[in-house]
Amino acid sequence: MAEVKKPRAKSTAKSAQKADLVEMAAASAAETIEAVVEAKPAALPAIAAKQIEASSLLSSAKKQSDVLRQAMSEAVAVSAKGALEVNGKIIDAVNTQRNVALDLWRSAISPSPLPEAFKAQSHATKQAYEAASAQWKDIAETTALWFTRSLEPLQTALHRQGR
Repeated sequence: MAEVKKPRAKSTAKSAQKADLVEMAAASAAETIEAVVEAKPAALPAIAAKQIEASSLLSSAKKQSDVLRQAMSEAVAVSAKGALEVNGKIIDAVNTQRNVALDLWRSAISPSPLPEAFKAQSHATKQAYEAASAQWKDIAETTALWFTRSLEPLQTALHRQGR
């Protein structure tokens, strides 16, 4: 058999807690409103001065950013040009060394008396060494110049900003 449910009586303790919470919220809101009313607004000239100061700082930062961006693009262009120049010189050096090595082997294989073969081979070896030394020295100088030129735009931009 089914039981009949009895209606519950509202608890007075819960309603008392709700009333306390409402009173606490009302008191907190009243304190906040009083604090806002008592607060004085900031003077307008001070706010305007801060806005002008902030806008001048922003424009200065933007100018510095533009100068650095321009210097970086110049540095990249110079660096790319230097890299191409160094790569071209390395390719030329390798081709020259290859040709000299082939000439050296041809002179060693050619039918000639032994003393003349030694003389030709030592002469060709000396020429190959001198040519390679000169080319690699030129490549090293070009590489140093490449790095120096690549950093010049950045150094100039940073020097200008330091003033």
